[in-house]
Amino acid sequence: MKKNSLSFVLFIIFFIFTACNLPGDIFGTSEPEIVSTNTPEVATETSIPPTDMPTSTPDPYAGWSTYINQDFGYQFDYPPGAVVTAVGVSSYPTNDLPAGMTPGDYMTQLQQTYGDQLCVMAGFGLGYVNFSAPINSQKFYTICGRTGVGVGTMTDKTEQILINGNLESAEGFEFYGGSEELDNHNETFVIR
Repeated sequence: MKKNSLSFVLFIIFFIFTACNLPGDIFGTSEPEIVSTNTPEVATETSIPPTDMPTSTPDPYAGWSTYINQDFGYQFDYPPGAVVTAVGVSSYPTNDLPAGMTPGDYMTQLQQTYGDQLCVMAGFGLGYVNFSAPINSQKFYTICGRTGVGVGTMTDKTEQILINGNLESAEGFEFYGGSEELDNHNETFVIR
């Protein structure tokens, strides 16, 4: 009787596991079945808002080169195709000639002191930008930029220019010579 009752108990345990669909397998040969006691839900379509994909903005200065003036501590970027030229001391006020010095010796001294980049011009097409060293602000040592505009209409003008992330005020003039054609137009600004 004990043997039969043990078999009966094992059979009941086996029946309970299989009939109740309990997770797991007694023999460990199959995946557990997940049984839900919740009420079945109605499937709904959910809209997931689109995420803004970061768009890469093209670098407007890609391919540009950098001019660095180590003598006077500034630099600027310029586009491909631009021509950059620099000039050093080419003159001096005659009353600056030190006593006992020849004009040639004085010119050599100025050139050694101020180097060959007192005035730097970046030209592109019909436009250009001149950079003059502070020591040359009155064009004592070299001409930097235009020396005259010709006959026409000149109007004072102020522009805001972004330099190193800061807005700087540039003072100058706009010139139209005879007509408003591009070859008779000039804008000259100075930032101090």
